[in-house]
Amino acid sequence: MKPRILLVEDDSDFAESVALNLEEAGFHMIGPVAGGLEAFAACEREQPDVALIDISLEGMIDGIFLGEQLAERGVAVVYLTGRFERALREGRSHAVALLAKPCGSDELIATLNQAMSAKQPAKTG
Repeated sequence: MKPRILLVEDDSDFAESVALNLEEAGFHMIGPVAGGLEAFAACEREQPDVALIDISLEGMIDGIFLGEQLAERGVAVVYLTGRFERALREGRSHAVALLAKPCGSDELIATLNQAMSAKQPAKTG
């Protein structure tokens, strides 16, 4: 079964490029979606293995909050962001990996494969 990747990115051109590269690499893509509410809805429908999230998102829900919530639900979180310092400060406790934009396809694919290995079961209670 192909790993299921939720892509949360509000730059549509960048998101489409990433999605195409990951599909060609054998991942099942969910999205891309541009905002937190869309991401929560996609998670309920599709149950991704990994969420690849930009920190700066359109709307009321930012990527850090989204990542925290998805990590609590057992989704491995990888931040791909231009705001790497913020990701280090605020995302390190719940993300399995942090990547700075831009990053190469090989690095992204390797990171997603590592995230699949690090995926934790959902927390209960």
